[in-house]
Amino acid sequence: MFNLIMLYDGSDWQVPLNAIRTATFPLARLFEYTIPDIEGQFTPVVPSSLARLAGLPTVFMTELQSDRQKPGGTVRVKIGRVFALSIESTEIRYSFVIERDFGPRTVPNLKPFENAFGMGKLEIHRSHWAVKSHDVVGALRAADLLTENEDWPAPAPSLAVQLNPAPPLPAEPRPVSTVVENLEQFMQVVMTLQVPPDHEVFYRGHSDSRYKLEPSLYRKTASGEYKYLQNEARMILELLSAQSSAFSSDAYMLDRLVRMQHFGLPTRLLDVTSNPLVGLYFCCSTAKFDQSNHEIDGEVIILTTPKEQVRFFESDTVSCIANLAMLEEQAKDRLDTGRSLEAFNRLPECGRLLHFIRREKPYFEARIVPSDLESIQFVRARSTHERIMSQSGAFLIFGKDAVLPETGHSGLNIKRVTVRNKQSILEQLAKLNIKSSTIYPGLEKTTAEIAKQYELLG
Repeated sequence: MFNLIMLYDGSDWQVPLNAIRTATFPLARLFEYTIPDIEGQFTPVVPSSLARLAGLPTVFMTELQSDRQKPGGTVRVKIGRVFALSIESTEIRYSFVIERDFGPRTVPNLKPFENAFGMGKLEIHRSHWAVKSHDVVGALRAADLLTENEDWPAPAPSLAVQLNPAPPLPAEPRPVSTVVENLEQFMQVVMTLQVPPDHEVFYRGHSDSRYKLEPSLYRKTASGEYKYLQNEARMILELLSAQSSAFSSDAYMLDRLVRMQHFGLPTRLLDVTSNPLVGLYFCCSTAKFDQSNHEIDGEVIILTTPKEQVRFFESDTVSCIANLAMLEEQAKDRLDTGRSLEAFNRLPECGRLLHFIRREKPYFEARIVPSDLESIQFVRARSTHERIMSQSGAFLIFGKDAVLPETGHSGLNIKRVTVRNKQSILEQLAKLNIKSSTIYPGLEKTTAEIAKQYELLG
């Protein structure tokens, strides 16, 4: 395995060979384009997993710089090592040393070059930190950067001691999840939660405990590529063009995203509920089995947050995050949230975001707070249709490069409950009138439930 770190221009790495320097990298971009099995070896991001990352050889590469006059483009590739990794707020701080600089390389044919490093579609155009399963020397040779007689460079004698990896840290024990097998046990967990009076509790049910706490827009393929994220704005515009009348009554972009999600479009929203029984129903409503025909455990995730941090549909912060969806991916990437408030709001891309916000709030001031755009917010949407009301629905809305909960650094207060014996729990919930026809109000679900109730089983 090896680290592949990509930056737009690689300015952090413009240093002499074998000189030790320090840089930072957004935690939110860690493990992009990394296959899930490998990502699982390094999450949550704790000292022991950071130490294992530091033990991997590292390829430092710039994003592809295109030349309109020529096919392909140019990248700059360097190799070296990273060490002394730590988490500071929403960034990884790392020390590094460059041991060889291959200089700018023209790549006339992208596909063989991307294949050499195990790159996915569009990966070469995006800043990220991936962990690749390939042999790094084989990758460099396949990309014509090393000859068959060359190998990974040995560290300079003056650096050998400093780069000598420390003994591996023992892996931190993963938090033990509470296990429930019936409704009574689940309610015991709920009723004994220690929740301060100024906090609210939300629930999210997963039919498979391996599912991540992330919105559908952030889902990835088996190779670690985003399925939808890079086309967020295009998907929304196509739907608005095809079905404009369906959204004519929506005053806010949040209203549109809620309606789009309701009808199946991937969005940056994640449904949660304030009703624990609804969360449990969603956990149990879909039976899943492994290859040995054993039922896969479900999970209910319990989230607590101060009441003052729960936004409503007219929130300015929510408007800023929701309207990010209207920006093309390249524009979102150019929103440099590390700038001061004044400098950030002078960015052309920020001006475009402001244009979308003022469609719903004409008097909105040009004072968008950069850190708000990277946050995850609890929000109560308007009850624009029956399903939100019946499910006691609310949402998490994920900002640009929001740090996901699986890293352990999202700032969300989470408790996980493993759920087994799902069918029996569903039968218990039905006695409390928690069933498909009440969770999904409407003729279709009600008729299906009645038909199932009177079905003659052979």
